[in-house]
Formats: sequence, C-alpha cells, structure tokens
Amino acid sequence: MKYIVCNSQTAVLNRMYDEFEKCLEDGAVVSLPEQIIGTQFMNRMVDDYNAGKYRYKHITLVGQREFADIDIEEDFGLYRYLRKELITKLDLDAKNIYYPKCLDSENSEDDIAKYEEILAENIADVAIVFLGAEGTILDYKYMNEENKRVHLLEFSKEDKTQLQKSGIQLRGNKLISIGYENLLSARSLFIVVLGADKREYMVELFENDHDEQETILSLLNEHDNVFIFTDKEASYKSEEEVNRLIKQRQKQLLAKQRREEEKEAKIIEKIQSDGEYNE
Repeated sequence: MKYIVCNSQTAVLNRMYDEFEKCLEDGAVVSLPEQIIGTQFMNRMVDDYNAGKYRYKHITLVGQREFADIDIEEDFGLYRYLRKELITKLDLDAKNIYYPKCLDSENSEDDIAKYEEILAENIADVAIVFLGAEGTILDYKYMNEENKRVHLLEFSKEDKTQLQKSGIQLRGNKLISIGYENLLSARSLFIVVLGADKREYMVELFENDHDEQETILSLLNEHDNVFIFTDKEASYKSEEEVNRLIKQRQKQLLAKQRREEEKEAKIIEKIQSDGEYNE
C-alpha cells in the first residue's frame, strides 16, 4: 500500500496522473471511471496526447459500469458520456474499448458471463476508482457474494429521476457493474478519496478490523499494489504517520503468519509422531 496526501483536489489528480502515466505502454489495459471527466487528470491526458507525448491506439480501455436496459451505442449512458468527453479526444481504437452492457436486465446471465470473459482476457494494468460520499466504491460499500464479480444492482426512483433530468436515457433502474474481485485482479489499483465527508471512512479503514462485515475499502489490505490518493480534508493522518502505521501492521501480520505456520508445523509433527508410535 502506498498512501499519498496532497494539499488540494487538483494536486491529488495531478499526483495520480504522475503514477498513471508510468503504466502507459503499448498494449496497456486501463480501467477508468466516469468521475475523471472534467478533472485535471483528464485534462492532462488530453494535453499530453495533443502534444504527442502519448498515443492511445494500442491502449485497451475496460469500463466499470453502465446502465442496464439500454443500447449503449445508441442511448446516452455512461459509455457515450465517456466517449464524447474523452475517448474521441484520445482517438482510442474502437476495437480496444470494452464496456459492460445488458439489453435486458430480466435475462442478464449471458451479458454478465460475456463481460466476465472480457475482463479475464484483458487484465487491467491499472484500475482507478473513487470513494463515494457514503463509503461506497462502484455503488456498494460491503463485500458479499452478490458484488464479488460482474453483477446487476438497483438504484432508487429518486436517482433515476435525477439521472433522466441530466440527459441519461433510462428505461429501468439498474446498473451492470464490475465487482470487487475484478478490481483486485488489476496489477495496480488507485483509490481516490476527496473531501471531508470521506474522512470517517478513512478512519474506519485504519482503525476497524471488519470482523463482522467487510467494507469494500478492506480490499486495500488485500491488494499487492494499491495507491490511496487523498487530499488533506479526507486524510486519516499525515502521509508519514500512515506509512509508519502501514509498516507496523505489516510487521504484525508477518508475526501472526509466522505463529500460525509454527502452530501448523507442530500439529503436523505431532500427527506424524503419533502415526509412527501407532505403527
């Protein structure tokens, strides 16, 4: 885990881009959320492309979520929003763009299975997600079997009304979304945490053990190469304090693992010894 604290939201997005561009090699697979639209992160992507610093012809983009019961090519949803604001500006090759889609939420099994196959064939080199106001990532807060892999989830009538007012063409009230295991499979995972309303969830991440029900944030402890980018408003502690805490926890986990291995070795030794005695 790498914990990075910046002075402002713009600084966070700039710092994240600095890490992101390290992944931009030919053949790279990136998973981007719609929250980057209109941000400094997106602006730098477009500026660097226009300046000839990077080309995206050989970059693969895998989407994270989309509204169900729409034709994503014809109806204005998350894919067309990203296409309008970013994809066309980077001249991404259409054959290298994959987005979840589900034309009929009542018969979603084939669409879900198809996107799972696509994700398995296109492991993300870097996946970016934003922490929501209620501690959610990709519209869910807790880990369970339902949101483990690609799945459908419902949103409220109020949310549907608001989305329709913003121009989203909806027929139902469901999303098709990737799951937390899909995020964990990414080679690098970037978590963006902005604003004072997220601070309680950062405290929860470092101070709670999640014995009863694991939050999606607890996946941070399971990923080998996770980056947490946060502004000072959302930060749990200073970058130095958190990194010291992370090292302490790593030592504790290693010590616990050694104790468990020693205990297991003694049990095996006893079983073998008892077996020799019985013979």
